[in-house]
Formats: sequence, C-alpha cells, structure tokens
Amino acid sequence: MAWQTRIHPDAISKYPQLRRLSRAEGEEYLQQRREALGAHGREMVDVRWAVTANAKIQHGGGRVLYGRDMRSAEEQRLRRRLKRRYGWSNFPAAHPCRWFERSPEFTADLRALSRAVVVRWNVDRREMSQRERDHLLMEALDVLDWPDRQYAVEQVAEWLQLHPAALRPVIADALERHDEMLDTQTCPRCMGFRDEEAPHRVYIAHYHRLGLFKVGVTTRSSDRRLRTHESAGARIVDTFDTSDYQEALILERAVLEAVSGWRTSNPLVSGGGEVWKDEVKLISLASFVERGLR
Repeated sequence: MAWQTRIHPDAISKYPQLRRLSRAEGEEYLQQRREALGAHGREMVDVRWAVTANAKIQHGGGRVLYGRDMRSAEEQRLRRRLKRRYGWSNFPAAHPCRWFERSPEFTADLRALSRAVVVRWNVDRREMSQRERDHLLMEALDVLDWPDRQYAVEQVAEWLQLHPAALRPVIADALERHDEMLDTQTCPRCMGFRDEEAPHRVYIAHYHRLGLFKVGVTTRSSDRRLRTHESAGARIVDTFDTSDYQEALILERAVLEAVSGWRTSNPLVSGGGEVWKDEVKLISLASFVERGLR
C-alpha cells in the first residue's frame, strides 16, 4: 500500500503537495504527525512538511529536484562554495582560520552548511547508514566550532526543534561511534570510500545521441552520479532502490547479463564499459526484479 494513502484526509485536502514527498520523507512525516500533541501540533507538522514538499530547484538540463535530491544538491553547492572561496576542506580537516579571525561572510557560509547537514541528518535518515549519519552530526557541530563554543549544541537543537537536553545523549553516542570509526579508519565520509551498508540505488541512463543505455549504482543519499550523467547529455530513465551495495551490485550484474548480446563500450560515457545499444530496451528495473532477474 502506498504511503500516501495513510495521509489524513484533512491534511491532504489542505496540503496536496504532501504527495510529492519521497517514501522515506513520507514515513518520517507520518511518524511525526502520530507523535504530535493535539490538533495544533499536527497542523504544525503538516505545514512544515508541506513546505519541504513544495520546495524545488531547477537543475541545469531542465530536471526539477525535490526532496532528498534537492537537499543533496544544496549540501554539495555549499561545500563547493566554501572550498572555492576559503579553501575549506571537509570535516575533520582544520578550518583555514580561527573562529575569531573569520569574516562575517565565511561565518554565514559555515552556518548555512551546518544547517544543511543537520537537515539531511534528520530528514534523510532512511537513505543513509548509521555510520554516515554519525559523521554528518559530528560535522554539523564541528562547523559551528563545537565543543569550544558550546552554543553549537543549542543551535542544532533549535534547528531540530528539540530541547538541548534531549540532543546531548544523541551527540554523545554519535561522538563515541565516530571516534571509533576514526580509530579504525572505517568512516565512509572521512576515508572517502563506499559505504556498503548504506542503501543504494541502481539506475539506467539513456544517451540518446550515442544510442546507448548505461546501468550504474550509486548511494541513495546522493544524486551526484546521476547529475554527472545528465550534464553529459543523458536522461535518467529508471531507478530501483536496494537495501545495500551488494544487492545493488547483484541487480546491476543481472542487467548486464540480460543485455549481453548488445553490450559495447564507449569512452565518452562515465563508466563506459557498462553500456549497451539502445536498440534493445530493458523492462523496468522493478519488473526485472519481480521476474527473478530474468
């Protein structure tokens, strides 16, 4: 049953844009609405998620981004701006100058990144593994100069509409887990390797001018790989979500086996060894899985 059918009729009649939420966002919305106190609390949840659902940005090439993709794009935009303008590399690298030496513009950009990361940590939790979420929370605090400036916890709590006392044990647990990951070099973001435990998605890109289809795998928490193909002239024609990297890899390999008679390669395509001629069109990935990868 689609999650949209569980939206309260009064809420969907007042805020029809709630249908635009992704499945993970929708489940989070429904949970928050169940936990809300009274009619006013439920109304506040409806309004907050309606704003999230209605927000959109126009990406180069004409694609409109909603929800998770929009938040991922915003996070990456802020990271690029900080690196380009101030030479700031991602956490846990040191900031290029001490907090009292920073310009108001740099401070504002850091604050914007911290808020974007907090929103992703909170809203996109079902798209990430625990390891990635722990990293994001610690990075959001680090950007605000925690623990040297204790207001950082209060600021994050305010963004999450929580009391700081409720957030502190969450931070303590995330800090312990992230410190252990740093010791063992297993934090996917810090070490820059694929987080195989995170949810992934398999995608099909169509390069019409080249007459090719391309299958690939990316994490569900980022649409960077999809944007790379779109910027090269492709159109994403299908996606399928999996619980981890191994499931995604099995599906990708099955797709390539199914189209083995039309396989080719092309150096103009990123990952150009995983392409086939578009004279054969695979059935939808969801149908492919339902048929037992045949």
